[in-house]
Amino acid sequence: MRRCVSMASILLAATPALAATISVRPGTPDRPNVVMVEGPLVAFDEDQFAAKSAPLSSAFVAFSSDGGSLVAGLRIGEAIRRKGFSTIVPDGRRCASACALAWLGGVERFIGTSGKISFHAAYDPASDESGVGTAGVDAYLSKIGLPYEAVIYIKQAAPNEMTWLNMSDAAQRGIRVTLLSSLAKETMAAIPTRYGDVTVTRDDPECCVGHIRYGDQLVELASTGQIHASLEGVYKVKEGDLVIISSPSGTTGSPPRHYVLLVGQDGMTDLTGLDFGTSDGTFKATQRDDEVHFDLGFQKRKKKTAIYKNGAVTMDIRSPGPEATLPKNACAAVLNMVATCVRLPDCNQGRIFDNFATAGQRYFDSLEEMPVFSSQNFYSVCTTVCMRKLYVAKQARSILCGY
Repeated sequence: MRRCVSMASILLAATPALAATISVRPGTPDRPNVVMVEGPLVAFDEDQFAAKSAPLSSAFVAFSSDGGSLVAGLRIGEAIRRKGFSTIVPDGRRCASACALAWLGGVERFIGTSGKISFHAAYDPASDESGVGTAGVDAYLSKIGLPYEAVIYIKQAAPNEMTWLNMSDAAQRGIRVTLLSSLAKETMAAIPTRYGDVTVTRDDPECCVGHIRYGDQLVELASTGQIHASLEGVYKVKEGDLVIISSPSGTTGSPPRHYVLLVGQDGMTDLTGLDFGTSDGTFKATQRDDEVHFDLGFQKRKKKTAIYKNGAVTMDIRSPGPEATLPKNACAAVLNMVATCVRLPDCNQGRIFDNFATAGQRYFDSLEEMPVFSSQNFYSVCTTVCMRKLYVAKQARSILCGY
């Protein structure tokens, strides 16, 4: 996904609709594909979504809906996660109930400054069984990797009530979301800690410098493209509040840079360090008492982790062992691409490489950091699938993912 695109164009992408519509606005060199989901969700909308998004290898999904069918919302969210799409609720729009669950499916989630998102406990009027809906929502939220605190928060309102999401709630409960705005020098996020707010600002709506601010202390954010910031979470430890923020790196298309900031009564300390980062895009933080453990994916096929303890962050890189496999979310993305090889008109391996190289090679390069996967194997499998006009998931998964 290009990071130098005009995010303002996405903020204004959705327009009100009288009935549910799902439409695609094709991308250009300076903006991504956008799938617009507008109006109430109804049964089988997931089929329409799947059909219209099938040709897209990357996209933003823009929502403007007060909800509707719970099943449709969950299945659209699952499709978004399988495809590796990002989601957004643009300025002036709202996304409630089943729509909000679908929005959660984004691998990256965005909300416009005046966008609104609301949740409540599951209830599907089509089945008239809230218990069945709750089980489905629980399974879905677990599948997309939300922490326990986020799951409880999402389900806390009764079916006839609403919990409106704000950035403070998102930060405290580990719901990763980026606030977008078209205003220059705006505050993109205000993160509450026990000792005062940490704010994230940018100097220009398009590029290239922003700041994390606490009192009179500043940490600079820099990028060759547009600046934004995602709140990974706030963790209470005995030394203070550990604030985790991510921002695009300086190279378009490469993984974001993450910041680990310890906030206490005496000020803010940047604990990040030059080697704290993820080369394949994986990032997960888990708190265990006064420690925070970080999963940083793989680096040169070795497992990379870090731990916060007693005011410091320590790195660890080690071989993952012979039983290691390609992570399941990455495997799903690869298999989705292999499945498209059935439809390629030319099965020459050179032409197949040309078909994927522009959009996929950077992603393949990141997968090379992980166990098992190799670009050479991908092109070999794709060639076989193309020539036979037959895709067998089990065979492709064994070769490309190791299981």
